[in-house]
Amino acid sequence: MAFPYRNDYRKTLLPYLNSLQEESWFKTSPTYPNNLAWVISHIATSEDFWINEVALQQKLVLTLDKNSSSFEILKAYQDIRIHTDGILNNLTDQQFNQLIEVPKFSDGWIPPSPPTYNWVFHHIYSHEAYHIGQIGIIAHFNGFPKPLF
Repeated sequence: MAFPYRNDYRKTLLPYLNSLQEESWFKTSPTYPNNLAWVISHIATSEDFWINEVALQQKLVLTLDKNSSSFEILKAYQDIRIHTDGILNNLTDQQFNQLIEVPKFSDGWIPPSPPTYNWVFHHIYSHEAYHIGQIGIIAHFNGFPKPLF
């Protein structure tokens, strides 16, 4: 099985997010511009973009926007991973090494390694870990409990 520990963060994060009140999701501080809703929505929509639009060249499956509730965001965060896990678990070893076409980004960013299916899965999992780290900072700045990572 590829990436066997990819969902370990979620074993802590999902119960934490489920314990929060709606207002905690959208609370901001002058010190840090983003809120929990933005972070979780960003993780989910980025995974949707990289897996569906970039790697598979298909339409996006999520429909989140700035008016989405915490319930909708959390559901999308869980749904996209179920979708992604289904794709991951059905790839052959040969497909993992298949190159994918990555769009040109306006800031000039390019993948640091050849963009294969294996690379894109690693990219979304490391991207998620990076942003999950921000959740503790957001909780601290806004005065509510942090997740126990």
